[in-house]
Amino acid sequence: MTAAVRRTVFSQIGGHRALDLVNTVEWRLAPERLSEDLHDYDDLVRWAVQLGVLGDDKGEALRAMATRFPADAEAEADQVRRLREAVYEVLFEEGDPGIVAREYSDAIERGTLTRTEGKWDWQLPLDLALPRRRIVFEAYDLITRADLSVLAQCQDAQCGWVFLDNSPRHNRRWCVAADCGNRNRAREFYRRSREG
Repeated sequence: MTAAVRRTVFSQIGGHRALDLVNTVEWRLAPERLSEDLHDYDDLVRWAVQLGVLGDDKGEALRAMATRFPADAEAEADQVRRLREAVYEVLFEEGDPGIVAREYSDAIERGTLTRTEGKWDWQLPLDLALPRRRIVFEAYDLITRADLSVLAQCQDAQCGWVFLDNSPRHNRRWCVAADCGNRNRAREFYRRSREG
């Protein structure tokens, strides 16, 4: 894994929060460049707040808890990283959905389904596991309900970021056209010009 660089803004190119979680690993397909965005519990909370998984108020409360229980917070961050990898394996490597199913079952067991402002939602306890439980609802939603025929992975040989291809012809090739797309188009142009 490459040296730790703290992200201030997390990627939101996945088209679904569970895919944006998967994209907290950069250069997934290039082990020598692999980079982790969720270094610790604070990164996890910042990601969850930025992507709307948690509100700012809950984020602040969780940061305070993490300060009081740092070992528990780091163990929780590890569990989220394991869940993230399980989601990736289920979606892109036909992995066993058991981890996601167990996490989902645990979240339901600890939550209460309540109706607020005309809609049903899960109320979960405010503890260090709250981000993981919210994330597993997102993951379960994607795995079981989304049209997975539009699921795609960047065609860059090293990138590995994933997304829902909602383009009109479902022919999106790159996670970000101005990044991986431009780099690969330039590489192909250079190759063709050398051959020509």
